[in-house]
Amino acid sequence: MCKVTDAQIVADDTAVATAVTSIADAVEATNPTLAADLTAAAHALAVATTNWKTGTPVTDINTAAAAIQAILGEIPLTAPYADFVAIAVAAIDILIGNLSTQSTQSVSAVANALAAQAHIETLPENPWRGLVKIKRHVFEGPRAALIRTWNDQTEKQPQLGFARL
Repeated sequence: MCKVTDAQIVADDTAVATAVTSIADAVEATNPTLAADLTAAAHALAVATTNWKTGTPVTDINTAAAAIQAILGEIPLTAPYADFVAIAVAAIDILIGNLSTQSTQSVSAVANALAAQAHIETLPENPWRGLVKIKRHVFEGPRAALIRTWNDQTEKQPQLGFARL
């Protein structure tokens, strides 16, 4: 993957919003307020990306993604669904990194990935950051890597009832 396109951003955000909504469903039983906040933030992310086009400002998307990360940061690290939260934070980091470097991206996938990673390192602290790395295979985009990582986790922890993405 080279330069991020508007279709990729919309699809990536949709996958992230779906994952966050699944986490909200799991949180509902123990913390309905947090679950409602997560659901609202996932919806805000989806709305922010609906009309996004390559090269347009990314402030709304970054704001929605940062809100999701702040809410996810409130979930205890000992939660039974902790692995899913860590995957969601890693996916949002990738999303923010790709968006924030979009205007300077080129045909060099390696340079783009390095720029995105450098931006991720500037993000606010989050207790979940770095607990899971979404490893991308050659020619695999962020969305495919998120989906593969998430679905692998659903197979490892079927008792939690998380749906595949």
